This record gives sequence, structure tokens and C-alpha cells, in this order.
Amino acid sequence: KAAIGDINRKDVMDAESNFDKDPLLAVVLGFNVQTSEEIKKHAPTDKVKILCNEVIYRLIEEYELWKKEYTKSLEEKELDMLTRPAKIEIMRGYIFRQNNPAVFGCAVLGGKLKPNDAVMTKDGKEVGMVKGLQKDNENVKQAGKNAQVAVSVDGLTIGRQANEGDVLYTALSEDQFQKLKALKKHLSEDEKEVIKEIAEIRRRQNPVWGV
Repeated sequence: KAAIGDINRKDVMDAESNFDKDPLLAVVLGFNVQTSEEIKKHAPTDKVKILCNEVIYRLIEEYELWKKEYTKSLEEKELDMLTRPAKIEIMRGYIFRQNNPAVFGCAVLGGKLKPNDAVMTKDGKEVGMVKGLQKDNENVKQAGKNAQVAVSVDGLTIGRQANEGDVLYTALSEDQFQKLKALKKHLSEDEKEVIKEIAEIRRRQNPVWGV
């Protein structure tokens, strides 16, 4: 809405009410006006953005820049919540435990592997879930391309469902795949390549998977 006068508490509260509907609408733009110290101090700055400028085109530029950066931040947060495409190889000579859970060294050939990721074989058979990752005996939150880490996988038995030298992929669901496609611009090139391979594997079983 438009109003005349300095930015007040009601302006901020009105903007805050938009946050749950669309965070990009939780903004107050002030052209050639003042914002009181009380508003600056007590405004819910985690939800409401206040932008002021005495030059209208600069105000618009600031708003467009904020909107772009905020949208990117929201998309990256959404991406962090998703299983990422990953392709790993079970390293020969680095089987530390065969099952309960299987623990082995792996080389990340592409993408990003994280704890709680479901994994599948190149035939599309889901074989377990990543329990944890370690690098130099320290737990790590993720492992990217070219990393070599120790991984523990619940549900997998080495020698039965997979062997040394085998390649595993993260077992993306169709819903996860669609969300990743929508956020494709934030994926690395190797992630884009791996997600194509995962789609090809899934479509051998269901030709319209992810379409």
C-alpha cells in the first residue's frame, strides 16, 4: 500500500503480516522520508526489510537488488533441505565393515553426498541410507566431487548388494528430482551431470519418471 509521512510502527506491522504469504512482500520502501530510531530498534528485521532513499530510482535499484539476493537465499535454503545428486565409488581395499552398518572408503565422482541420503545401485535398487561421513577421523556434513571419505551405510551389505569398485548414486525420489530441477541454476555442473544419470536409471523402470 502507499502512504504519506514517515515510516511508523503500523507500516512495519502491515509489512510483517505479509511475511507468511510471501516474504518478498514484507518490505517497507521509504522515498524521501525518515525512519524513527524506535522503529529501527524494534522492527522485526528478520522478517521486515526497510529501505529508504531520497532518490527514487536508487530506491528502486536497492529494492530490486534486495529482492534478487533474498530470493537466492531462500532458494539456497530450500536446496540445503533436499537430497543432492551424488555419485560415489566404493574404493577397493577400504572395506572396514561389511554390514550393520557397512563402513567403507568412497570416492565422490560427482555431486554432494550427505548423511541421511538414501543410496541406490546403478540398476536403481535402493540399498541403504548414509548414516555418517568422516574425513581424517572427523565427522563431516557433506562430501563433494573428488573427495575421499569414510562412509557408513545402514541397510547395505558389502558382498551382497554391492562390491568393491561398484558405483552408487543417491536415490532421489521423483518429488526431490522435480524440486532440484526447479533450482537447477544453483547446482554445480557435476551435479547436473549426475542428476541426468539418476534420471536415466529411474526411467529404465518407469519411462515417465520425473517428466
